[in-house]
Amino acid sequence: MKRELIQNVKAIPYTSGDVIDREGFLSGVVAVAAKAAGDVKVEVTHADTADGTFEAVPDTRLVVGGTAEAKELAESDVANFDLDLIGCKNYIKITVSGTAAGGGIAVVLGDKSAQPV
Repeated sequence: MKRELIQNVKAIPYTSGDVIDREGFLSGVVAVAAKAAGDVKVEVTHADTADGTFEAVPDTRLVVGGTAEAKELAESDVANFDLDLIGCKNYIKITVSGTAAGGGIAVVLGDKSAQPV
């Protein structure tokens, strides 16, 4: 099981608005550390190419089991947003905003479509 996990996820330190090539990955987790007390919101946009025109993802089920906003965070709290990326184009951008935004961000891509043998 351990080897399967290692070969099927990709962890990325992330800066809000950077382009991610998600080819081969069907889901992801965005972890946002609150810089201050307040709220954090994530927005996901996608495009066919890394330098293409990015547009909002229309999938209402993009954020699994919740909304794209975490409210009433304390400083240094971590908010995780579980994403179902199956309906997204190959390149995505995640923009983090809100009164608590500005802390560290990490993205973990998982659920690789091609499993290692």
